[in-house]
Amino acid sequence: MDETVKDENLDQQEPRIYEIGYLLTPIIPQDALAENITQILKVLIDELGGLITSEMNPSMIRLAYTIKKNISNKKERFNDAYFGALRFKLMPDKLVTLKGNLDKDNKIIRYLIINMPKDEETIIIPKRTYQRRETQAQPFEIERREKEEEPEKNQEMSKEDIDKEINELLEEPAN
Repeated sequence: MDETVKDENLDQQEPRIYEIGYLLTPIIPQDALAENITQILKVLIDELGGLITSEMNPSMIRLAYTIKKNISNKKERFNDAYFGALRFKLMPDKLVTLKGNLDKDNKIIRYLIINMPKDEETIIIPKRTYQRRETQAQPFEIERREKEEEPEKNQEMSKEDIDKEINELLEEPAN
């Protein structure tokens, strides 16, 4: 009797709203990006009976840390990726199939699917732009360089040198 109740509940379920945030490999050319998203995500959702309600076009971002992914038995490292998002309606029992298919795709570095409230069918696009980081010296490297450039303080100074430094410290800077 419990099995029939479960089957009836599955039939009466209605589609839920989900959002998927994804990172695509930066290897994909910019002009082929829309086509790849259609092939990877949109067709897959449509085949499972889902309906896309809104989307955020992917843009190139700098990742906070290097992400490693095995692609064709080779460990690839990514520092940049295309970040995008889709909101869609899908039956909850089809979500496992969707996740399995996304895990197999080599163009997706990472993804996250979250369950959204019923009234949240559109995506609010954040105002963030991609800015390439300049290679900068780390603070500890700057300190190390400054220490290397300073004369050693353990050297003995003559009485005249000490008097000269004291006078320089006591002089007021000219404004």
